[in-house]
This record gives sequence, C-alpha cells and structure tokens, in this order.
Amino acid sequence: MFLDMKSYGPRPEPLPPKPSKPNLSPREQKILAWVICFNILVLFIAPIGGATVIHSLLAFMFK
Repeated sequence: MFLDMKSYGPRPEPLPPKPSKPNLSPREQKILAWVICFNILVLFIAPIGGATVIHSLLAFMFK
C-alpha cells in the first residue's frame, strides 16, 4: 500500500503577520464624532429649512 510521506519534510516558514490597520488618534476620533453629529443634525434640519424656503417662495410668487 502507498503511504504519502510528504508531511515528514521540513516545515514551511510561517506566514508573516498581516499589518494592522492604523487606528485613529483621540483628536481624529473627536473630529469624526463631531462630523457625524453635524451630519445627523443637518439631516433633520435641512428638509424643514428647505420646505420653509420653498413655501415662502411659492407664497411670494402666487400672492
């Protein structure tokens, strides 16, 4: 019977570790948090402001 003996050879070298992803500094984290909060705030305010401007323009045009 045939027996595969390849596993008895020299072991391959381990793969080098993957480089880690760069982390954000505390200052960058703070700026990112402010940008996200600003975008969420604008997400709710912009439609209201836009509707007010459009409504005032329509009222001025058809007055």
